[in-house]
Amino acid sequence: MKLSKLLILPLLLLFLVGCRTQNTLPSREGMRVGFTPDTTLLPSFPAEALYVLGARWEADSMLQKEQNLADFIEQELIRLYPEKAYKGYISKLCSVADLLLVSSTQRPTLFAPKQQEIRLVSGQSPSHELYAVLDSLSLEDELLALELTPTEQQDWNKLQSLIHSNLPLTRETFDTLNIEFFEEENILLSLLLWRGPRMFYRVLQSKARAEKLAYYYYGEATNNGRPGDAFKHIYVNVLLRTYVGEWLSHAIMDIFWEWKSPNAPCDHYMDLHNNVIGRQTRYEEFTTIDAQCSDTRHWLQWGENVQRFIQDSVNGDLQGWDKETPTFIVEPAAQKVSDMQYIYWDK
Repeated sequence: MKLSKLLILPLLLLFLVGCRTQNTLPSREGMRVGFTPDTTLLPSFPAEALYVLGARWEADSMLQKEQNLADFIEQELIRLYPEKAYKGYISKLCSVADLLLVSSTQRPTLFAPKQQEIRLVSGQSPSHELYAVLDSLSLEDELLALELTPTEQQDWNKLQSLIHSNLPLTRETFDTLNIEFFEEENILLSLLLWRGPRMFYRVLQSKARAEKLAYYYYGEATNNGRPGDAFKHIYVNVLLRTYVGEWLSHAIMDIFWEWKSPNAPCDHYMDLHNNVIGRQTRYEEFTTIDAQCSDTRHWLQWGENVQRFIQDSVNGDLQGWDKETPTFIVEPAAQKVSDMQYIYWDK
């Protein structure tokens, strides 16, 4: 925003006499100096920025000696996003994440060391518990297992160039990066802190793939209780169980996602029901690989399997809900639906 000559002179005079104002101009990084963030909020930040910061810290042994990961990320977020980030942000976020998970009897798994159990037998389809071996692979082998597309590889290369660059990261760096379907995240940052950037990237990639394939099959009809909405939730749970494990996929989609994006009862119970289908009751069916399609990336075949399942009307249970239907009606109705059928409430 350009200032007129009439405004420039008073500003210069204020600066020269040492006066300060609360409404200073943004710096080149988009920082609003003097703006006080609301410390009652848990704002979201670009997922790309969170991943790059975490991976930068992990790749720098000297930095690791100076600061822990949480302190480094918080410091950098305050520098890059001073209008939103604040001291104590990460501590508050992790406390919220801990409270969200405290009721789960399986909670310790999230905090456990990296998975040691190797379930992937040589020659077995990588759809079966691939997460169990990913942590033991080199980064190069992990990327091969994730079967990146050329576009995903280009995006990955952009992220790596930022991680290993000697240049300082700026607000403009991330404002112009724009990796498709990577969203802003808050509560999911706790996963980055607990399990590291590699696990965090798998989650971001899984969510982005689900969004892309849902759009490919259903266009804009991927929300508000429609079959495309059901596809997206079922498919992302297939991907997350494969790449991060069943419990983490539950924590991410049933707990964190539902907390971050509060829904009307019709959407909330539909999502929870369809999540289970993707990661449990139909998981093995969806991850079965057609030998005649061996050249197709496995995760694309899984998507085709889920899409065929959705397209068969026998597999769906249409509910007569809308955004105003109360919980005391939606919840018992959802519980009566077979866990082999998906729920939708709008055609």
